[in-house]
Amino acid sequence: MHPVLRFLASTFTAIFICRLFVTFAVAQAPAKLLPATPVSSLRFASDRIPDPSAEDLKSLGQQGAIIEQTRRSVISILAEGNSCSAWFRTAEPQAAEKFRSLRFALDSSANSEIRKLEGWQSGPVFYQPYVARTRQNVGWGSTITINAKGAFFKDWAPVRVIVNPQDKGYVHSFKRLVVGNFEGATNEARILTLLHELGHVVNMLPIDSGVPSGPELSTTNTELVSHHCGAKIREMAKRPASLDSALLLSDSSVAIEEEQINRNVRKH
Repeated sequence: MHPVLRFLASTFTAIFICRLFVTFAVAQAPAKLLPATPVSSLRFASDRIPDPSAEDLKSLGQQGAIIEQTRRSVISILAEGNSCSAWFRTAEPQAAEKFRSLRFALDSSANSEIRKLEGWQSGPVFYQPYVARTRQNVGWGSTITINAKGAFFKDWAPVRVIVNPQDKGYVHSFKRLVVGNFEGATNEARILTLLHELGHVVNMLPIDSGVPSGPELSTTNTELVSHHCGAKIREMAKRPASLDSALLLSDSSVAIEEEQINRNVRKH
């Protein structure tokens, strides 16, 4: 072969091999991995999410502060592993998160008196002012309305004696307000009230407002919630609500998010 042709051929071969090596080396170079998001940071992800309920309650003064404290206690109960949270999760797996999304309103014009209906063969019947209400089987961000003059905030109320529902009657005495077996205006009564309303939101309790025998049915519903949650309510009422626990996602959600992160890390 001519010397010039031999030189050109060897040069071309060297360039080809060099380019092939470079291509191979680039293809095999390990990809640069971005730092994985620490799993622990997800546990408090919700403190970076706006909490409209907490902001709204600030505008309600002392009553709003009481609702917020009770709200935190309820979220803590639902986020932990206990018989109460397990019961609610049978209807809503994300019970803590759904409750956290709920809004609150005060009803300042509601009835503030206990009505004593006389003339019944079995004796007088007492009807307390309603404590709270919400709609049945509703979505995230729904509203719980609390009677500003009911057992959520008040421990006593005047008793108005009437003969029939249309009778104006007269105020006779005062009587203590209660929620289930708890006295009104206590932490226990307030926590039980909000758990009762959550039972309607997630459709675990039958409608007890605006229906025949509503007061009796409401009492039965409260007893059912107390049966599943009474022990935890008493325990929670004795300790101050924790802001961190109120902001936590439920254990189930955290576990799902942790698994998703770990799966993504393993892929890389």
